[in-house]
Amino acid sequence: MLDQEHAAFIQTGVSVNLASCDADGLGSMIRGLACKVLDDGRVAIFVQRTPCRDLLANVERSGNVASVFSQPSTHRTLQLKGRDARITTVDPRDLAIIRRHTDEFVQEVVPLGVPEAIIRTVYTCDPLDLAAVVFTPCAVFIQTPGPRAGEAVA
Repeated sequence: MLDQEHAAFIQTGVSVNLASCDADGLGSMIRGLACKVLDDGRVAIFVQRTPCRDLLANVERSGNVASVFSQPSTHRTLQLKGRDARITTVDPRDLAIIRRHTDEFVQEVVPLGVPEAIIRTVYTCDPLDLAAVVFTPCAVFIQTPGPRAGEAVA
């Protein structure tokens, strides 16, 4: 579902957010620490378990997720939706992906006036408290503000 350009974009230093909802439609959301596109086209978003217990419970219940990837300097934004999300453990090798993402996000937002120390604090994580939410994108939308916002990617 993701072409190479979009797969590359979501794996750079962009803002990553992941959401789901409970049976009553009440949403829960968390900032993702990074993501990677797996060889089979599924997407893994790395999160801290403790601050997103509600989201993880919603994912376990429904498998439904929406994720947004946005580049702050340009507002370029892509949304992915999935219906088969599951929670997995994080491979220790994926910690390098999280570190690289953090470094790239720092490079993205420091020129916009966000202090590096704040970003490093937000992205600080306990490796023992990590989870990966893995899903197959079933819909991809351009969400960059402008005339194409909301347009499905073919």
